[in-house]
Amino acid sequence: MTKTFHTLICLFALVFFLEACAQKKDQKMIYLSENYEKFPYDIYEPDKKYELKDHLREISALSYFTEHSLLCVNDEKGIIYKFNHKKKEVTKKYEFDKPGDYEGIEMVDSLVYVLRSDGRIFKVDHLKDKNIHSVKRTTHLNAGNDTEGLGYDPSTNSLLIACKGSPAHSNKYRGKRAIYEFSIDKNELSKTPKYLIDQDQIRKILEFDAYSRFSVRLMENINPSQGDITFQPSAVAVHPITRNLYVVGSVGKLLVVLNPKGEIKAIVKLKRKIFRQPEGICFAPDGTMFISNEGKGSKANILKYSFKR
Repeated sequence: MTKTFHTLICLFALVFFLEACAQKKDQKMIYLSENYEKFPYDIYEPDKKYELKDHLREISALSYFTEHSLLCVNDEKGIIYKFNHKKKEVTKKYEFDKPGDYEGIEMVDSLVYVLRSDGRIFKVDHLKDKNIHSVKRTTHLNAGNDTEGLGYDPSTNSLLIACKGSPAHSNKYRGKRAIYEFSIDKNELSKTPKYLIDQDQIRKILEFDAYSRFSVRLMENINPSQGDITFQPSAVAVHPITRNLYVVGSVGKLLVVLNPKGEIKAIVKLKRKIFRQPEGICFAPDGTMFISNEGKGSKANILKYSFKR
């Protein structure tokens, strides 16, 4: 099978899947578990929208820094960008390593952790100085796992690493999406996932019909490297007040909320006209939520949401 023909078949399968989703009438957008009363954000009506300049067109992650600033990375350069959303501009840049596919960033105390898609973690300090220092840590995850999400869990003083790709190095967790735990105290990654998100459970909650399920399986069989396109995590963050996990997936256009036990509490469908390519999520201490979107042929942006208690 030629590469061009293979690409055309993949595109056909993807269009088939999107068409299946579009054909549902009166489509429900937010799904809540029985004991989860409401989703605490007006997800389709952001309070603010900050458009980003070209150096952050490929923004892939963000982290809370100060009241008016966020730290960002893109998936091309080894640079940390300090974005002041009050001034609506990048005020500082910190080069920490060579160009690479950087997909996650998290501030913990005075240290910054950056995740690369091959599972490597960079610990960056002296951020206030010109000569910053970074240390690279290799984990048992690799490019096949496609590590894209990085969050921080203060209850265990650990980083959470979400895999967009394979959940493990075997078929042990087939049909699942994995989130691993990296202990900052022990400086090591858990051998098994801390959380597993069941793709089939998501399809049941979203009430996929036979047409939609067939489309997903068709895409997976045609392009195994792409995998199940129901939901592929691109960002993860722990809510500072509820302690729930918020997991964003650009592929699938979903926001999945888990409780600390890993149970699904809510699934939110992300409208494409608002979330062109959601790749990052973080929270301020008061629960204010920020979600970043890559440019994807236009300007990238960061959306700001107030927490509705």
